Amino acid sequence: MVSLGDLMKSLCVAFESKDFDSCEKLLTPIKIDLIKHDLLLPDLQSENEAYINDLNVSKMFLEIGALVNIYRLDFDAFKSYFVQVRVYYFGNNSKLSESENKSKLISLYLLVLLSEGEITKFHSELEYLGKHVSNLEEDELLSYPTKVEKWLMEGSYQKACDLLESKSKIPEFDIFTETLMNAIRDEIARNAEIAYKILPLTNIKALLFFNSEKESEKFALERGWKIVNGSVIFEEEENTDQKKETQSIIERSLDYAISLETIV
Repeated sequence: MVSLGDLMKSLCVAFESKDFDSCEKLLTPIKIDLIKHDLLLPDLQSENEAYINDLNVSKMFLEIGALVNIYRLDFDAFKSYFVQVRVYYFGNNSKLSESENKSKLISLYLLVLLSEGEITKFHSELEYLGKHVSNLEEDELLSYPTKVEKWLMEGSYQKACDLLESKSKIPEFDIFTETLMNAIRDEIARNAEIAYKILPLTNIKALLFFNSEKESEKFALERGWKIVNGSVIFEEEENTDQKKETQSIIERSLDYAISLETIV
């Protein structure tokens, strides 16, 4: 019978090789073994050295499981692993080794919540982190999702897009770029529908951060907008205070986007 140690070595080798299919096959038998030894319901107050070593193995397993499922785009499974490993991060046992993946996994969890529109959970997690992490704003990884969310809520779409499209040091973050960019475009599109009756396709391209008018046209048609003589025609809306406020936000974003294109 293969030992837990051998299984973990195989898992680590497969993970380093980015063989996520093999990782997935190894996760279940390792999890069963850890459950048998009560290591997935850890006693974080224990001072037993051998048990602490086992807990560090368990924590490593949960971290690898979380990261494997990020790459497999199984965010429900990722959240399940993260919730379990999160206990280790804030268990206050000085004998447990500090994890180099802590900030990365917390940030990925925040990005998952943000990409799924779970804003209430996002802010609940931030509130919890604020009580347990002293350098939240200074941490380069933890500040990434908080900046994206802040700028989205403020309507500072250009800042959010610039951050998302910059090549981050953490490749896992880039997994969320397309999803969050699509969310930004959808939000701007909803505002544009309220604020305008018609906009040139060139303005749509700048406003929605597309690289070509062809991409803009594809987006417009998928959204059900009419394109006539190089302009997008929105459905007519009644004039409201919301329309005036939204138009002001869109105009600022559009002016900034067009100015940026002119500079480039």
